[in-house]
Amino acid sequence: MIIFAFILVGLVLVILQTTIFMIHPLWDFSPDLYYILVAYLAYRLDLFRSLIILFPLSCLLDVFSGTILGMYSVLCYSGYGLLRFASTRLPVSESLYQVPLIGVSYLAVSWVIYVMMSFFEPDTLVEWSWWKTILRTVLLVICAFPLFRIFEAMNKRLQRGILPWNKLRIKSDNRFRH
Repeated sequence: MIIFAFILVGLVLVILQTTIFMIHPLWDFSPDLYYILVAYLAYRLDLFRSLIILFPLSCLLDVFSGTILGMYSVLCYSGYGLLRFASTRLPVSESLYQVPLIGVSYLAVSWVIYVMMSFFEPDTLVEWSWWKTILRTVLLVICAFPLFRIFEAMNKRLQRGILPWNKLRIKSDNRFRH
């Protein structure tokens, strides 16, 4: 159930990303909300579930964005791998590094993708601008706080189960027996 719910959340984030937050593909103020879901999956869920959720998410991003096919798949999987690797290796408290690490990893992955695409498809790329990328990173970090809370509440609710089975159980007449 967790996989299905997070795929639906990813679908909603992709639709928001490609319709409302992206007036045109080069708009400066469009936060990449899917990357927050990628980060949450890297921090909280196991590898198998995360990859099952990331596969349709990255395919949908490639189809809906209309840019170079495979670019968002590489962005999602490399961001997931980088965040997963870094989160297991850092000795500090989890709450201290989660959101800043999202910003740093987004900058690093975006730059690597840009360099890779400049070799493969040099005619289709826009020029690299640090201030635009940093602006998108700041928007991403600002949006990460409320989305992480929503994802965490949803994950806790789904782990408890949708139906409260213990409330539906018939209780015995003996009040001393547990």
